[in-house]
Amino acid sequence: MNLSSGEIALLNKDSLAGDRNSSSKLVVDEVYLDGKLIKAEYVDEEEKSFGIFMHSLILSNYAEVIKINNKEINVIGDEYEKAIFHYAASKGFDKKLIESIAPKVNELTFEYDNNLKVSTHLINEKLRIVSKGTPEELLKRCSHILMDSKFVKFSRKIYKEVNTVLIEMLERCVSVYAIALKDISSISKVLSKDKYINHMTLVGLVGMVRA
Repeated sequence: MNLSSGEIALLNKDSLAGDRNSSSKLVVDEVYLDGKLIKAEYVDEEEKSFGIFMHSLILSNYAEVIKINNKEINVIGDEYEKAIFHYAASKGFDKKLIESIAPKVNELTFEYDNNLKVSTHLINEKLRIVSKGTPEELLKRCSHILMDSKFVKFSRKIYKEVNTVLIEMLERCVSVYAIALKDISSISKVLSKDKYINHMTLVGLVGMVRA
């Protein structure tokens, strides 16, 4: 089931770019996960989808850490990537470790229409596609939503609930983006990029503010 773009809260693309002249830094402030909007600091193992969410957050993050003698000295990436990196670290997740467990397939990692970033990872001999981008674009590509660590088929009721939460988040946050995933056993034939990132599962929404 797909909704028209008019039924999905539109993200002002300027908000994704943010106010880059601001001296304050971006931080992850709230998360929509398991059908609930939660302050980011309170997201933990009590949410059944916590592990999948955090792994997806990390695998879709492009920040790089430069270390000398095992001492972290710098995080390379834009302010959004840095905010996600620091949030994941605050939850006890090691980016390098997660990436070693689920190595990236570089030839299946790309940017789509400047609205979505897509990376593919090898997990237990299967491929996991992780995408992040504007809710407007990614929601149109999701046929399921992650609820209590299960893939639940989207209904019109669930779409409307997500849309309502998204509108609330956009009113408070400088930036809101969506994360989605899809597992496939193999690529049996050459798929277009468009088909490759269709029928995904919405993992969550991430809202950032300046602090």
